[in-house]
Amino acid sequence: MSKIKNVLFVCLGNTARSPAAEYLARYYTKKLDVDLEIDSCGFFNAFTYMQPESRTYLDSKGINHLDFIPKIINRKLLEKQDLILTMEKTHSLDLIKNFNYIENIEKKTFTLKEFNGETQKIDIIDPYCTSTENYEKILKIIDENVEKAIKKIIQLNQN
Repeated sequence: MSKIKNVLFVCLGNTARSPAAEYLARYYTKKLDVDLEIDSCGFFNAFTYMQPESRTYLDSKGINHLDFIPKIINRKLLEKQDLILTMEKTHSLDLIKNFNYIENIEKKTFTLKEFNGETQKIDIIDPYCTSTENYEKILKIIDENVEKAIKKIIQLNQN
């Protein structure tokens, strides 16, 4: 894998997990002083806004997310990425299958946990319509994995 400059986070509707991952990644790139372009998208537009629980979590960390606009996966967005991190294995498989004409899509698409070296339980489940406690638990998992991924990208780019 060549130098990673553009990273895309993907979930189903781009309103809960992937937007949280996007803004957490931007937070960690700034904190760790690394130059990466971070974005997120989903397979469809579930809503026109980020879920309140994700906004609250980002607010608790002092992360500004007011410019968020949900996006749908498209060829142009995928082609410019060096790394695509999904929340679930089915997302990765769907991207690879449906966009197999994009060069190296299978080599640059992983679940977030998979990219970080996990081999078991690599899905980060959708917290939509679950309890606030479960939602917060999922967001903490995303937060920990995003920070780990940014640190791994820094290490990979130095080699």
